[in-house]
Amino acid sequence: MRHESFRWAWVAAVALALAGCASTGGSAPASSGPSHAKMSSKGLANLQLAQTYLRQGRLDVALDRASRAQRLDPQSADVQVVLGMIRQALDDQARAGDHFERAVKLAPDAGHVLNVRGVWLCERQRYDEADALFERAVKDPFYEDKAQSYFNAGRCAMLGGRLDRAEAPLRKGLELDPKHPLLLEQMARLQFRQGNFLGARAFFQRREAVGEVGAELLELAASIEEGAGDRAAAERYRARLKQGYPDYTPTASEGSPQS
Repeated sequence: MRHESFRWAWVAAVALALAGCASTGGSAPASSGPSHAKMSSKGLANLQLAQTYLRQGRLDVALDRASRAQRLDPQSADVQVVLGMIRQALDDQARAGDHFERAVKLAPDAGHVLNVRGVWLCERQRYDEADALFERAVKDPFYEDKAQSYFNAGRCAMLGGRLDRAEAPLRKGLELDPKHPLLLEQMARLQFRQGNFLGARAFFQRREAVGEVGAELLELAASIEEGAGDRAAAERYRARLKQGYPDYTPTASEGSPQS
């Protein structure tokens, strides 16, 4: 679940960029920013097919289509990003990193490209480098999903155990999108880790108001209420967890509240 949130962040960002490209015609830029090379109609079509096959898990076909797109548009950062995603899905981390690094060289100011590279660096525990890229990503005036980069920055800080650096980007993201489910969840987790159980409860309640919560969040809610001293509320969440997810196995904890 932890890394899946990150992977969702990249796919959403790149899919959004490609959708914008498709909507404006085959030779439009791959993003609204001025730093992107224009893609040919055939290159774009192959890249979109590559993404479709990647989502379907058909990695061999996805790689073939992305490689065609690269031959047609060797200067496209988005092609490099999708190739990196495919290589990571194939567990070829070295080549994935090369593609993401190449993407940043081709589009050094593109928010969605910097975001993807930052996620990859964070998953490699290169937290300072990742943080620098997230900071650059939100400075791109053409990047429409800044809230996602703020989420990634906060999440990455928490993964690195740097709780003092996590709150600011998460709050900035919520200023842009107050109902962003991942940001609300992460703030609840952060407040819990910091021992602020009332704050954690408030953010969990805001997250629950946005939409359905799964097993991990119900488990978190029970822990929050235990910390707040409301055992009856904690038991209600555990009952919901047991009823809705009878086969759920608790995941490894992100960490206990600080004393």
